[in-house]
Amino acid sequence: MRRRLIALVLGTTMLAVALLGTLLVVVLWRDQVSTAQDRVSETARRAASGIEDGIESGKPLTPTQLESYSRDGTVLVATIDDGPTVSTGDVPVASAYQASATYGDVTVQVFLPTAAVTSRVLSQALLVLALSLVVLAVSMVVAFVYARRLTRPLEAFAQQAERISTGDARALGRRYGVPELDAVAEVLDRGVTGFTEVLETERRVTNEQSHQLRTPLTALSLRLDAVLAADDLDEARIEAVAALGQVDRLSGVIDEVVAVRRGSGIAPHTHVPVDDLVADQLLEWAPSFAATGRELRAETGSALVIDVVRGAQAQALATLIENSLTHGAGVTTVRARQSGTWAVIEVTDEGPGVPAEIESRVFDVHVSGASSSGLGLGLARTLVAADGGRLEMLAARPAVFAMFLPALDAVPGAGGDDPEGQTVDSSVASAAASSSSGNTQRR
Repeated sequence: MRRRLIALVLGTTMLAVALLGTLLVVVLWRDQVSTAQDRVSETARRAASGIEDGIESGKPLTPTQLESYSRDGTVLVATIDDGPTVSTGDVPVASAYQASATYGDVTVQVFLPTAAVTSRVLSQALLVLALSLVVLAVSMVVAFVYARRLTRPLEAFAQQAERISTGDARALGRRYGVPELDAVAEVLDRGVTGFTEVLETERRVTNEQSHQLRTPLTALSLRLDAVLAADDLDEARIEAVAALGQVDRLSGVIDEVVAVRRGSGIAPHTHVPVDDLVADQLLEWAPSFAATGRELRAETGSALVIDVVRGAQAQALATLIENSLTHGAGVTTVRARQSGTWAVIEVTDEGPGVPAEIESRVFDVHVSGASSSGLGLGLARTLVAADGGRLEMLAARPAVFAMFLPALDAVPGAGGDDPEGQTVDSSVASAAASSSSGNTQRR
């Protein structure tokens, strides 16, 4: 690019110098022709007047006297009536500029050879050519300097774009001092940043989705194990029908969870009885608890109804139940109750609870009490928040996690106190202050 810029400047400058030089030579030629004609006319008048005055004063006309009027190569011929003809040289036989003047008895003719004018024009043209070469040299130096100034930012910008294409975020934010190039770089930075955010969102959704798939797939695999282990055909058929129902629900849950996480808003809201939401999860997770020798039970009968994305809230509740299965011990209880205008679903067990070292960070990124990924509680809290609710840890030991969802037609003051900073239940009153700070990950 630098060579192209220099070649462009060179060609443009040469064309401009050639046009300007030609015009200047033409002007000089015309000026010299006009000057030559004026000169011979003036010389003829002065010579005739001077010779006439000399004759009147008694001075004879001599070649030396006539020579004094000659200049710049002019040839003078003076003629006196009834007298001699005197000249300063041979009259040019070639083309020449000439003029004549008569005073009294004296007639003077002046001749200026064209070659003399041409010689002067050529000397001036050579001077113009020399000046043109100087101008061309200066313009090339300036062109080289500015070509380097312009191409260096462009080369740096090309390197930056190449580094960005390899995923190097350190190349973002660089500016070059050229307003137009800086504007392009800013647009590129915004585009790359937006694209990176989209990729990061997709990566996060994919990771969370793969994690959340384990929860229903675990229950589904236990259901299928029960089908394989069943000796009675009717019992196997019942278990298979239940497994198919879980598959259908799993498909809907995946679509709804992804829609919520991407913020697409396409997941439909429905009126869901809280007892039905809890009953579905007990049906799916009871075999898993039974396989480990534990009990999963529910305390329902609240007749509460919530307006939520059913699959998303089912997945959030499933995460709490799975956490209890994985990290808890003893009987796991799912309790549904009303607290003010909230429908509250609590999950608690008889295990050791959340370790003290992670109690204040139980919702932080990748914080887990075991070897799990630390994603479940975070996604569950996001899903609950998407429907206007909250997921909080009401007690650490034993662990009590609660989903607070806005209840439809709730009676204020019924069933308990509002969870924000007040006692929720007598069994967890001392732990209300240890509720989560609002971060979003799994224990």
